[in-house]
Amino acid sequence: MRPKASQSVKILGYNRTLPPAGGMDGCHHRTNVTCHSVPELSQIHGRPAASAAARRSRLNRSRWISAAFVAVMAVCAAVVFLWDWNWFKPIVEARLSAYAGRSVSMERLRVQLGRVTTIIAEDVRIASPAGFHQSDLATASSVAVEFSAETWIRSGRIVLPTIVVEQPVFTVLETATEENNWTLALPQAETDGPAIEVGTVSIRNGTGRARLVPSGSDVEFAIATASDGGRQTLIVDAKGTYAGQPITAHAIGDALLSLRNADIPYSVDFSLANGATRIALKGTIQNPLVLTGANLDLMLSGQDMALLYPLTGIPIPKTPPYRVSGKLDFEGGRIRFTHMQGKVGSSDLNGALAIDPRGTRPILSGILASRSVDLEDLGGFIGSQPGRTTTPGQTPEQVRQVQRAEDHPRLLPTTPISIPKIQSMDIHITYKGDKIVGRNVPFDSIAAKLDIDNGRITLSPLRLDLGGGSVTGMIKLNPVGEELDTDAAVKIQRVDVGKLLAVSGLGSGRGTISGTATIKGRGRSMSEILGRGDGAADIVMPLGGEVNSLLATLSGGELGRAFLAAIGIPDKESIRCLVADMVLMRGVVASRTLVVNTSDHLITGGGRADLFREVLDMHLRTDSKHFTIGTLATPLRIYGPFKDLHFATAPELVLRGGAAIGLGLLFPPAAVLPTIQFGVGEGSPCQEKRR
Repeated sequence: MRPKASQSVKILGYNRTLPPAGGMDGCHHRTNVTCHSVPELSQIHGRPAASAAARRSRLNRSRWISAAFVAVMAVCAAVVFLWDWNWFKPIVEARLSAYAGRSVSMERLRVQLGRVTTIIAEDVRIASPAGFHQSDLATASSVAVEFSAETWIRSGRIVLPTIVVEQPVFTVLETATEENNWTLALPQAETDGPAIEVGTVSIRNGTGRARLVPSGSDVEFAIATASDGGRQTLIVDAKGTYAGQPITAHAIGDALLSLRNADIPYSVDFSLANGATRIALKGTIQNPLVLTGANLDLMLSGQDMALLYPLTGIPIPKTPPYRVSGKLDFEGGRIRFTHMQGKVGSSDLNGALAIDPRGTRPILSGILASRSVDLEDLGGFIGSQPGRTTTPGQTPEQVRQVQRAEDHPRLLPTTPISIPKIQSMDIHITYKGDKIVGRNVPFDSIAAKLDIDNGRITLSPLRLDLGGGSVTGMIKLNPVGEELDTDAAVKIQRVDVGKLLAVSGLGSGRGTISGTATIKGRGRSMSEILGRGDGAADIVMPLGGEVNSLLATLSGGELGRAFLAAIGIPDKESIRCLVADMVLMRGVVASRTLVVNTSDHLITGGGRADLFREVLDMHLRTDSKHFTIGTLATPLRIYGPFKDLHFATAPELVLRGGAAIGLGLLFPPAAVLPTIQFGVGEGSPCQEKRR
């Protein structure tokens, strides 16, 4: 049999000749056909054949990859279930502590991931500085901050939609040495980094306590935010003591973050009661963090303006009850109180004030005016009790204080002037009272300019008008330790005696009075300054008047007729001239010259007035110009405390000659009276001799 021909086939893209069937060399021996070996698949592809070791290596590698994947998944699962954000708590505490300049700590830190991630710090504490270890500045049960992660990823902006503070507790402290626990050493804001944008800040159930030793304050307060028709507000209520007086306060303002918005006015509604003092403030503030403007209605009322000092820092003397209102705004760094109107005691008060808080000391300046003023309402400016028992609005205690002042044996004010108060602020005020009212007030109007510069007080000019005449003065007071060194000068120009007496309710009269007075002294009160002072005073009445009214004034009014009878002249006798020349040495006024020249008599006198003890001892003598048999020179003594003067005549049996000689030694005759330079020259009635 002929062998079958070999066949050509295509295997895996290669042409190969296959041996005839049954004719494989080394594999089929029943034919004579040579058997060709079929190549391995790996040889067909041109790669070496894989060994068993290579196959095992590949298997091991895949197993390791699978094991690593399982391990990573296990670690991820462990992280998810075992992760604790408190691992980052020390880092956060360190950063906040460095920022605040004091210890900031928290018990737990939690994070809720999402497009808006919430970071929650629980039991947060901000410590007080060294020396205040007994209490923390602030604590909170939790502080939750929302962070917009999506916004940060897209634009790099840091946006905090909300910050919620739960149950914060604040403890505000100030020691007697004015050290406090609330001043934070915050670093300057960085301008090269991304700005932090905050949506709203909510405070829930906040409380606190403020204990400020210098101001005598111990106040508890509650603070919270609320939403009113989509408008978020901040509400603060306070109650306690301030400056030794009970205090309550209630304030409603816009949201905290509105304070930063310079374009939108910040609304505020504030009321306060501190003892009898009431303050109400309502309106808007423009850019309140830097005070660029405001539109506020301010109302002040109380029993005494001096009680405003702890609240405002303005040193105001004691006043009667008051109520004033006006507009409060800011301009050029100054706080202005304009369109002011109201009442102080029985006087109206109008005008404008401004405070410049910049510099070493605040500066208060302004113009004040009254259409009608009672000088008794201004008594506090010289240290006396202001007002009258009939002043409206007084408390029963104030009425008793006025009554005690009227009944007190001392006439000159003894209240010390507070040097620290007058040195706390520079003051420049002008004041004018168009009409002076009140019982026994002899003047028509008043005008004054007050300047206080580092405690140095200048009252100049000071002017009191009466008819065509005036009393003008200049007073300077300079602090020396706890006392005031005083230099004062007063000038009387043609004061109408008739109006002076008529307004005083002491009768009628005519003529004018002129004169001067100077004084230098040192003390803590008006009484001490005058009681230690040196100076002089001269008074002249050159144009005549009526003796009944003038001498009635000297006797206190009610004893006028008895007084005139005692010195031996009729009650209708006319005065041709009056001259008085006095000297003040160490608080004692001594008369160098005293003469009253009437149409028929010559009255001379002398004596002493002790301003420190407030006692007077003065003698008067009347001589008739027309010699008549039996006419005696009648001596009169005026003596006693300033507030309780007594009158006594000499014994009726005094011999005429002896009395004349004795009184002549005490009182100089009219012939030796000096010419006093008040326009009284040669030929004046003051130089007339006894005929």
